[in-house]
Amino acid sequence: MYFSFRGDIPASKSILNRLLILQSFSSALKIHGDSHCEDVLHMRSALPLILKARGEPVHCGAAGTTLRFLALRASRIPGKHILLGSKRLFLRPQQALIALLQQLGCQARIEHESLIVQGEGWKRPVRPIEVDFSQSSQFASALLLSSLDLDFDLEIKLPSCPGASWGYWEMTLRLFRQLGLLDESKGDLLGIPQGMCVKQREINAEPDLSSAFAIAALGAIAGEVEIRNFPNESLQPDFIFPEIFKAMGISCAFVEGALHVKKSSLRPICWDLGNAPDLFPVLSVLAAFAEGRSRLYGAPHLAYKESHRIHAIADFLRKLGRSVVVRSDGIEMQGKRSFACLPFVFDPLSDHRLVMAACVAKLQGVSVQIQEPHVVSKSFPEFWEIFRSGGGKV
Repeated sequence: MYFSFRGDIPASKSILNRLLILQSFSSALKIHGDSHCEDVLHMRSALPLILKARGEPVHCGAAGTTLRFLALRASRIPGKHILLGSKRLFLRPQQALIALLQQLGCQARIEHESLIVQGEGWKRPVRPIEVDFSQSSQFASALLLSSLDLDFDLEIKLPSCPGASWGYWEMTLRLFRQLGLLDESKGDLLGIPQGMCVKQREINAEPDLSSAFAIAALGAIAGEVEIRNFPNESLQPDFIFPEIFKAMGISCAFVEGALHVKKSSLRPICWDLGNAPDLFPVLSVLAAFAEGRSRLYGAPHLAYKESHRIHAIADFLRKLGRSVVVRSDGIEMQGKRSFACLPFVFDPLSDHRLVMAACVAKLQGVSVQIQEPHVVSKSFPEFWEIFRSGGGKV
């Protein structure tokens, strides 16, 4: 089976959702770039309702980013706010979010697949705000994004060593510095000055590099891909993937503003994904077709994503006939170029990135029927159209 794609990738949902929160404080900020993924659509529809402060419930779908960002934004506005979401969303760690809101003088509780936030806006804390980074950096990003236009100075206490998904926290910091909002942090404290506001009037949202990686991996396994308008540098931690490709022996080059990827003989890989955990599902399946032992590690927080991604991918790889060792922070596997497995049905557990990972195997000729194929709409609704038009068979 041969796969071919030449085109653009929609804007990063991670960057767009950050910019939409900032835009809610400064309506003059114009954002160039867009995405129709569910995470961004939920953010766009929820923000106006929250700003009106009428107490109408807003829907976050299955998006941890949307829930956590909106909860902190809602807490700035006096009143009661109800944030709804999927069952899995509220099985993911949210206690750090509640603890954070309490430090700001707000009440928060989870009830029946909803988060209820109530208060009179943020109160001046008597000490630096402490944020739990152990399971996600989204709590800290949510705090920083909603700290504009305060009537008091605020300090955030930073951990002594990087926490989970630290690359996404650094992405938020770099975005703020790009907008001229923050200076470098001093020691273990990040200072947020009173009255901080966005003065810039326009900003570009980069292409989504997690989505770009999913398409590039299809080219690496079975054809050729040209991703146009690929950034020369990026805020996103997934910008590391061309370097990973090169380590795997995949033909990958930047030519005239585009990233070119071609089918290659794959080498096994040993890589720390602590800063880029979203690469894990697709990269795992790609590595399953590399002759030799691969190890992906450094990301225990994969257990708290839309699924327990370490266990889910390990189960999928075993169905491909691979020998897999599950670790608390990743997997080790014995890959090979061929496969010998019977047709099987794969339940992606409503996880968009597991669907994309399974498609890497489909292009290698694996007969796998994917349940819930529509869940890719959470981050990349264009995925199936690109897959089909590029030569993939559903």
